[in-house]
Amino acid sequence: MATAESKDTDDKAKDGRSLPATVREAWMSVLGVFTTAEHKLMESLGLNPEQPLGAELLARIKKNREELERRVDEGVKTAVARVRAPIDKELADMKARVDKLRAKVDEQKQRRADKKQA
Repeated sequence: MATAESKDTDDKAKDGRSLPATVREAWMSVLGVFTTAEHKLMESLGLNPEQPLGAELLARIKKNREELERRVDEGVKTAVARVRAPIDKELADMKARVDKLRAKVDEQKQRRADKKQA
């Protein structure tokens, strides 16, 4: 059965960071690239974000970015669920086996206790 310590060890990337921290950092970098691209696009088009056309363009960019974020989140959740499902099933199977073994051990203890009393 996995412990919290072994899970932490398993989640560590080669450079010592946890997998969720690494993914979070990568995602923040992607968002930074999008923000930079948005500003460069506005500059290259010569639009001021405070003008109606600039504001509308920024609103559309923001909406598209939010949709992308939502889709990425859904994709990550789906991928994690696919990976976890077999692990969760395996853990449940192991727990059932341990319970059966524990019952057999208890049964053997009871038999020995009964033999000693007889």
